[in-house]
Amino acid sequence: MSLFLLKELPRYECLQEAAADIPGADASICEVYMNLLHTGEVIARAEAVFLSRFGLNQARMVLLFILDASPTGSMRSSEIAEKSSVSRATITGILDTLEKAGLVARASDPNDRRASNVKITPAGEKLLAKVRPEFMRWSTETVGTLSSPERKQLVALLRKTRQSFEEPSRGSASRNGCHD
Repeated sequence: MSLFLLKELPRYECLQEAAADIPGADASICEVYMNLLHTGEVIARAEAVFLSRFGLNQARMVLLFILDASPTGSMRSSEIAEKSSVSRATITGILDTLEKAGLVARASDPNDRRASNVKITPAGEKLLAKVRPEFMRWSTETVGTLSSPERKQLVALLRKTRQSFEEPSRGSASRNGCHD
């Protein structure tokens, strides 16, 4: 994600002044947008520091979680790419890193010579067993400052905001009940 952002966000009055000469501009919308970007970057940086303790980054952790959640314990790299919404080339690079670290293993697909199946290794399972509870504790400590009603309200508002950025065709994709 790594955006170039202001260290301190401008005061609302400054945004109002900037928006005054622009037809249709709304300083409050600009303020919300800037706060969303800034908060996302702050969270991403904090998460990167947390995950670095385990030799992971967000992409590697997500890939391990995807593999761990697979009913068969194995997936094609193309399936992983679909579940993570990134290109196959990106998945290949992440898999290379995880494979070198001994956290995943690739094997030829017996049904398709061009494809390979990816499986989490015992070392990968051991790392996830360590990361998962620590990640849950860390996220509870950070987001736990919000009350339960505040968290529910925030999730609803973030969903509504996210939907305005998503492509219309993505909203009609089938869901398995685990994702919004």
